[in-house]
Amino acid sequence: ACGAGSPMPLSDIENCAIGVTCGVADVLLLQPTNYWKNAAQQNLPFTLNPAILYRGVVANAFNNGTCVMSQFFLKGPIERMVTGGRARKLNDTETIVVGFTAGSLGSIVTSPMELTMIQQQRHGSSLPATVKSIVSEGGLGSSGVFRGLFGMMMREGIYCMGFMGLMPVVRGKVTRDYPDTLGATPYTARLSATFIAGPIGCFLSHPFDTVKTCMQGDLARTKYGNPIQTARTLVAEHGLASLWAGMPWRLGRQCTSVFLIDFISSELAPKMFPHAFEDQY
Repeated sequence: ACGAGSPMPLSDIENCAIGVTCGVADVLLLQPTNYWKNAAQQNLPFTLNPAILYRGVVANAFNNGTCVMSQFFLKGPIERMVTGGRARKLNDTETIVVGFTAGSLGSIVTSPMELTMIQQQRHGSSLPATVKSIVSEGGLGSSGVFRGLFGMMMREGIYCMGFMGLMPVVRGKVTRDYPDTLGATPYTARLSATFIAGPIGCFLSHPFDTVKTCMQGDLARTKYGNPIQTARTLVAEHGLASLWAGMPWRLGRQCTSVFLIDFISSELAPKMFPHAFEDQY
């Protein structure tokens, strides 16, 4: 919906609509990779059974749609705080910081939804039964619905920093510095930026995602307690590399996601809300 670091020309509600579109499309296209990643992190068997791969897809679509929607919504107010309400472009550092902040804060809303999806994937129960079990077993605090929140905040902060911060910054640099090659078209510039922003965001955020997934899969704390204890247990049992378990699945998904989200927010927004872009044509 905008160039790197520029104020988005959409209202907060319109930003929400773009965010929901990005988040739901991401899940419907890539749900199997999410299951394979979670399974690898929790040492569950690999499967190609669609009935298993798409367990929790409704919860995940609602989760990711709400998550990305909240990130797009929060980006506007956070940008206005950074600029003091003035209509100016953010510099590269501000763009990255705004993305991280929007991602971290948005995860507070969506962490319980991801917990629900992971519990569904493990036990195969219905959505209402899963929610009831989580609340009855752990309550409404950090032992129940908000279990794994710290890992979720860090993961989403870094992930959002990737597609809201690094992606437009790198895309803009590629366009400016390589106009005759990688930056010759918006698509080649976007693809080039994807293979920089995607792997960086994935590598940095994956240990937090692994810890969060293990904690949320073990609601009863049979093996995994707090984030530090969970990380220590994983490293002690399986080595340091275990913190990046399932990363190939997530890397493929994340590269596709950052490309998809950047494409939708840059190319689809003018078609969904042409009134907001009239001055740009």
